[in-house]
Amino acid sequence: MNARAAAHHGLAPVVVVPDQLGAPQDNPMCVDSPLGDSARYLTVDVPRWIRTHLAVEPSRAAWAIGGFSQGGTCSIQLGAAHPELFGAVFDVSGQVAPRNGDLQQTIARGFDGDAARYRAAAPAAILAAHAPYRGLTAVFGSGQFDTRYGPGIDVVAAAARAAGVATTRDIAPGTAHDWHTVQWMMTHAFGPIAAHLGLARS
Repeated sequence: MNARAAAHHGLAPVVVVPDQLGAPQDNPMCVDSPLGDSARYLTVDVPRWIRTHLAVEPSRAAWAIGGFSQGGTCSIQLGAAHPELFGAVFDVSGQVAPRNGDLQQTIARGFDGDAARYRAAAPAAILAAHAPYRGLTAVFGSGQFDTRYGPGIDVVAAAARAAGVATTRDIAPGTAHDWHTVQWMMTHAFGPIAAHLGLARS
């Protein structure tokens, strides 16, 4: 962000990085469940803290949510489910659907065994349920060699586009499911988000 500000006349977003996991091995899947109220934390508690403690633009058009891997999954889940809160989504190497273990374990752990609730938490299902969108921008990215998550990003990006989201799909050359992909995306693919937030002056 310092580099972006230096290159854009001091314009860069205020970035807040909350820990929705609690521990690196945990994965509450960005839903409210016995694993924790992750969705509430990220859509109620964190925004309230930001508005209370930081000088930020209150309009949803000036707010974006983004993340990498599990955080990317969260970003499209919550960004798509709460267009009243977020005007942009930055999903880097997220999943087609949240997972904590295999499918049966995921449904048991995060959804009280309710397969319908699990299906409804998938980004494509959330996008379809809230379509058509107005004024939501999304950038989806993955590494060139990320054969595990890259195809899923294609699926979610297509679902976003079909739902009326202004969608960009980018591939980081020569990277995999790693932080090099995030760095490339922040450097080369952040433009649509910056433009949406009003931070694109060159």
